[in-house]
Amino acid sequence: MTTPAYRISISRAIARPAAEAYAVVEDIARFPEFMPNVDAVRILETDDHRKVAHWDTTIDDAPLDWVEEGIYDPERLMVRFRALEGVFDRFDGFWQVRPADDGSEVVFELEYSIGLPEIDDIIGPILRERLIANTEAMLAALEGRILGT
Repeated sequence: MTTPAYRISISRAIARPAAEAYAVVEDIARFPEFMPNVDAVRILETDDHRKVAHWDTTIDDAPLDWVEEGIYDPERLMVRFRALEGVFDRFDGFWQVRPADDGSEVVFELEYSIGLPEIDDIIGPILRERLIANTEAMLAALEGRILGT
């Protein structure tokens, strides 16, 4: 039995140019400075357009950590990511900053699966709700950092 894949797609309009927003999105090592649920991001490897990082987060007082690879595309203002190891069977997606008339739009998209079919019916909906709330909080924190508030 396989577990279903879930998808989260959330965006936020920000009244700053796309290049400024992307500079904050791509600087993941600084996320713990302004995102309350991100406890630590340790860069393990880095090269031209690739970073591998260990993420330590907390969602509803539950610790959650994983190792993630990010591929950075500054021309498209995009960061594609995928978990290399951690609690999820699948955890991948992207951040993208899109120019807009009055600033930019930051888009976050995630596809994930738990990998535990015997508990997916119970955990799946709760985890999805928590991940959506967490993503919205991350976007609000990004907006605050981009706007300098």
